[in-house]
Amino acid sequence: QIPIPSVPAFQPSTPIPERLEAVQRYIRELQYNHTGTQFFEIKKSRPLTGLMDLAKEMTKEALPIKCLEAVILGIYLTNNMTTLDRFPISFKTHFSGNYFRHIVLGVNFGGRYGALGISRREELMYKAPVFRTLSELIFDFEEAYRRCWHTLKKVKLGHCVSHDPHSVEQIEWKHSILDLDKLTREDFRKELERHARDMRLKIGKGTGPPSPTKDRKKDVSSPQRGQASPHRRNSRGDRRPSGEKKPPDSKAMPDLNGYQIRV
Repeated sequence: QIPIPSVPAFQPSTPIPERLEAVQRYIRELQYNHTGTQFFEIKKSRPLTGLMDLAKEMTKEALPIKCLEAVILGIYLTNNMTTLDRFPISFKTHFSGNYFRHIVLGVNFGGRYGALGISRREELMYKAPVFRTLSELIFDFEEAYRRCWHTLKKVKLGHCVSHDPHSVEQIEWKHSILDLDKLTREDFRKELERHARDMRLKIGKGTGPPSPTKDRKKDVSSPQRGQASPHRRNSRGDRRPSGEKKPPDSKAMPDLNGYQIRV
């Protein structure tokens, strides 16, 4: 009988750093998936609410996971930590003629940066929130890669993820893409700090990433549907009592005729 890890539960008084340690401990207990088969299909374009449903399924199945699944699970398990900022960090490295990709969940609590995640390498997953700047955190990952004989090539940084598990927003996975082959060391550091400032400003304004689902409904509606609405309103108006008849709308008629011609 293989024991199933228990999802961590916290008292309101439990400090955030202790909660992060418990979340990381749970992710580690699920173990890294070495089978070569991914048990959970994760589409990055899905809205947050769909990804949170998938994370809930992960806790029920308790199967081994990989790094992207660990990020989704980390978001799910920290949703009630509203003072914690979460954002994805992706790495692209080069080793022995091949490129490798990895992702962790960056966290910021009280102005200190850290990370949650899972990896084959212990030094490429959890980072306690002790780093004073985002660049210090990324440089620590870079040094860990160097010890594994990997050369860091690209870093992709997303924006902060909403704490609303029912949000229809999509996670912004790559707001900043930093190519180390095109940046000096100092420019790389400046770009990292610029991204950190952007996140702070966005949080300060109380605005999260835009909701693509809502935008599509509002801005990309088909012309046929847009022109059909006056026709439906006129039909309902025809059924009104005679005392409520309205004069014909001169603006609506050209739209209606245009609609009929297109059909």
